[in-house]
Amino acid sequence: MNKKLQATGLAILLAATGAFGLAGCSSDSSDAGASADVAAEEQTTVDVATDLETARQAVLDALADDDWAQVMLASDVSAPTIKYGLMVMPFVATDAASRVTGTVTIDGGNFVIEADSAATGQTWQIDQDGTITEVTE
Repeated sequence: MNKKLQATGLAILLAATGAFGLAGCSSDSSDAGASADVAAEEQTTVDVATDLETARQAVLDALADDDWAQVMLASDVSAPTIKYGLMVMPFVATDAASRVTGTVTIDGGNFVIEADSAATGQTWQIDQDGTITEVTE
């Protein structure tokens, strides 16, 4: 037990030292405001990325067995099922997303899923290849 605590303490110390070292190196830029903007955008991207990636994987799983024109993502099913002529895949959004596309339309294997960030209201989308981009109007 004592060795486990020492190993954990050492790991935390090494991680903290590395973080401080990287922070010192990253402040060489003369425009610190731009760095903060990029960090905020990356945080927003990560904010709904899990929802987008999980939803994308659910659609890919549905398409692995059959060519569907639409796949529904629903929190009220525990296993893939067919309802109303659609493949319905289990999906529960995290609190990070205020909205995630419920019915995904597939066109020749291509699809897009959108999610709105609960924190910022920004809309992000993921395509069949896993590329996440911000939706601008």
